[in-house]
Amino acid sequence: MFRFALRIAWRFLKSSRSQTLLIVLGITAGVSIQIFLSSLISGLQANLIQQTVGDAPHIIIAPEDRTPTSVTPSSKTVVVSALASPVKEEAKILAWQQIHGLLLNQPNLRVASPLVEGSGSVRKGELTRSVVLKGILLEYADQIYELRERTTQGIPQIGGNGVLVGVELAQDLRLRTGDLLLITTPGGKDGTFIVNGTFDLGNKTINASWVFLDLIPAQNLFGLEGAISAIEIQIDQVFQSEYIAQNLKRILPQYTIETWQTRNRQLLSALRSQSLSSFMIQFFVLVAITLGIASVLVVSVTQKIREIGILKAIGTTNTGISLVFLIQGMILGLFGSSLGALFGFFLIRLFQEAARASGGAIPFSITLNTRALVTIVVVSTLASLLAAISPARQAKKLTPIEVIRNG
Repeated sequence: MFRFALRIAWRFLKSSRSQTLLIVLGITAGVSIQIFLSSLISGLQANLIQQTVGDAPHIIIAPEDRTPTSVTPSSKTVVVSALASPVKEEAKILAWQQIHGLLLNQPNLRVASPLVEGSGSVRKGELTRSVVLKGILLEYADQIYELRERTTQGIPQIGGNGVLVGVELAQDLRLRTGDLLLITTPGGKDGTFIVNGTFDLGNKTINASWVFLDLIPAQNLFGLEGAISAIEIQIDQVFQSEYIAQNLKRILPQYTIETWQTRNRQLLSALRSQSLSSFMIQFFVLVAITLGIASVLVVSVTQKIREIGILKAIGTTNTGISLVFLIQGMILGLFGSSLGALFGFFLIRLFQEAARASGGAIPFSITLNTRALVTIVVVSTLASLLAAISPARQAKKLTPIEVIRNG
């Protein structure tokens, strides 16, 4: 029955070539727009996420701020002549080596980097600038910030008194490799360091304010006595950060664990809105395709009413007649979506070439996601098949005697 229905469906489509061509072109246009839009939005979002967290920690483990509390039982009355504001204990991680070793054995964690971070100032001659001091172990921090690859001058080393400074800061202070730099912290401690090199992390603010130095000198400058400020973590799948952070919270309940998603709520909200608008556009394009196919097949039922009556008169079952129109919908959807996939790829290339020709090269890559491509083609084909249900039911209700008599 299927082969017979397929042959009849193909003949019906061939006999109405103009209608068939128009609906195939409509499906092609709709699917190509879906693929182009999906690839464009995906590329833009991937670029935004890469810029935000590609060379930044995905999870940060930090000590909770502690404020001294009274140990006096609540039943006793204490009279204080002068009430001063509570003194906040300096937040730090003491036994960080044990925690660091524990983290290195956790699955899905790419790297865990101990950090001493604080504000300070640097001075060369009469020039002084406020900076962010980041004490690190280079072997771990390099896996997050890629300092070895992003060192533009000098050597990417920070052992002893060596430091790495951002290119903007180096230009501002007229620093060169080998220059001496006086670093002072708010606590009054200072030290003289040697500029080993300059780095470029692709962010002007960071390049103008960050200074990397070795962990031990940073601990001495901030008086941490072997402790650290935080542990920065990068993971393999950035969108699993909340799940992994929850697991780490169970292991380390005494620490504050913050994810990149918590720090970038506005960005995530914008990405969700962007995705929603893309899905809405694709949905309405799909609805337009479905309605177009349904209308063409309804017209086809009216045009082929005599042929349907003859087919029923010679013994074709109602199921066979319905199958003819369902197969037409499937053929239209399959051909149109396949052509749309090819044209969508062409649209992407055309857009890229047009951007290059105009001198405004796209700052992010637009690539076809195979999974998204297959999904769009399959969904469009299924929508075409569903669009054929109503015409198939209409054809099924026709009786051969009425058709031949009134046809």
